Amino acid sequence: MYPLEDTICAIATPAGIGGVGIVRLSGPQAFILAQKVFRGSQCPGQKRGMFFGKFIDPASEEILDEGLLLVMPGPSSYTGEDVVEFHAHGSPILLLRLVEVLTTLNARPAQAGEFTYRGFCHGRLDLTQAEAIESLVFAQGEASRRQALKQLTGGLSSHLEPLEEALKALYIKIEARLEFSEDGIPPLDLEKFKAEVAEIRLGFQKLLQSYTKGKVLRDGVVIALVGPPNTGKSSLLNALLGTNRAIVNSVAGTTRDVVEGDIQLKGVKIRFFDTAGIHKAKNEIEAEGISRSRQVMEEADILFWLVDASDPETSLVEAQRASLPRERSLFLFNKIDLVRDKEPWKKLEKWDLDPLNYFSLSCITKEGIDRIFEKIESFLQIPLTGDNVILTTARHQIEVLKAEQALNRLEGLIQSNALYELWAEELKEAILAIGRVRGLNLSASAFEEIFKSFCIGK
Repeated sequence: MYPLEDTICAIATPAGIGGVGIVRLSGPQAFILAQKVFRGSQCPGQKRGMFFGKFIDPASEEILDEGLLLVMPGPSSYTGEDVVEFHAHGSPILLLRLVEVLTTLNARPAQAGEFTYRGFCHGRLDLTQAEAIESLVFAQGEASRRQALKQLTGGLSSHLEPLEEALKALYIKIEARLEFSEDGIPPLDLEKFKAEVAEIRLGFQKLLQSYTKGKVLRDGVVIALVGPPNTGKSSLLNALLGTNRAIVNSVAGTTRDVVEGDIQLKGVKIRFFDTAGIHKAKNEIEAEGISRSRQVMEEADILFWLVDASDPETSLVEAQRASLPRERSLFLFNKIDLVRDKEPWKKLEKWDLDPLNYFSLSCITKEGIDRIFEKIESFLQIPLTGDNVILTTARHQIEVLKAEQALNRLEGLIQSNALYELWAEELKEAILAIGRVRGLNLSASAFEEIFKSFCIGK
């Protein structure tokens, strides 16, 4: 994994031109290198403070810029080490030059997530908090931002620690009866022990049930607008976005490629994909568009299959051919303004189609659009307030599942009067799994996999 003895540097602000850009420097030589590059009315020492002055290349004494130098001695810094930040003007060329100057002075360019990794190694934050920083940086909506902040401030860790301690207490009870069975230790209160195991397991099950919501918070929801040509997919996209994002024309097949747009709904990012009409392709371009549509259908969380309410047969024939997954498909009967029957799906028993729901709407009059938004909200089921702890990453979900499965096996061992040694092994597996969530007993390759997804400079 990353060596800790080096002094590292990197640009800490996003790529592009801005009013301010920051270069971060961390490690044992941070203050010494900063003094070589900074010239001000007051020489920065090893005390916390902010100083105004000029940034120079000490090799040539060339002035690079003027700005602020922020000095943060360890251990009270983000990395737990001595940290210096150069707050300069946000020119990408200038910031790269500052990094170049620092590297010639023996600083090393930081790797992805290396500043956060050092904060973890120096005890400034545990692994769940480190992962929350990455989640906060890439938050897809207000709800995901709030959840990431809750995890950053220790929400998940503080929820897991009591469960981990309870597991350790159970493990000690079993080990004591294995090691000191002849020293007069009273028999195990089996009913109480089983109740404690069941309570801890219930806590893990509640966390596992939260993962679906957590994934929605983290990644948002993808909705594909699919169906035959000229059913109003592009018109619906524009209606949902409130803009003219897609080209709309009465000529069938206007959309040849996937068009996308997104909104925020209850703090969650909702991404819509308008796709090429599903039908028998007449040329290679149409075939490619339809192929991309089918790929989007496979990956989307929800499918809106559009039906032309004034001529539903073509749409429904194609729906049969598409073998839509019931658990994530809805039928939207568009152009309801052109028909008298506002509930055309009631006559569709012969089609043997079993989607999740039927809706009618008109992209022209906007009738039924509100119901579509209400249906999307019902999929989210995200609490806007409260202290709910939610699993948001697959890594956490996998480890909590391992702990829950270990307790499930333990209950089977108890039921079959198995040896205490086997009980202890399952308790140990559950304890290790929860420890791995917080960064204990993880391999170097596991750490590398986690931190490589971070930004360079974070």
